Amino acid sequence: MTNPPPNKTLGVITFSQCGSQGRELFRVNPGVPILEAMEHASLLLYCAKALSLDAALESDGERYAWASHYLGEMGKAVIDDLTQGMLRGASV
Repeated sequence: MTNPPPNKTLGVITFSQCGSQGRELFRVNPGVPILEAMEHASLLLYCAKALSLDAALESDGERYAWASHYLGEMGKAVIDDLTQGMLRGASV
């Protein structure tokens, strides 16, 4: 028997390492409805994709690279947090 996966973010995924010890600075907030979280992750990843294309095609595009990197990291964190919830609800 399987438990239904949670329909909200868990808030267990951290991201954005900083400092000499690589501590995680940010965390996905718990309790965000799954559809809202997925929509926001999609927007973050869309912006990351657009910025990475600009970085690749423009002569001074390296200024877009870090913004793209951080947006991609945020989108991935949201998806990873939702996936953790789905895996907890599934029987293995």
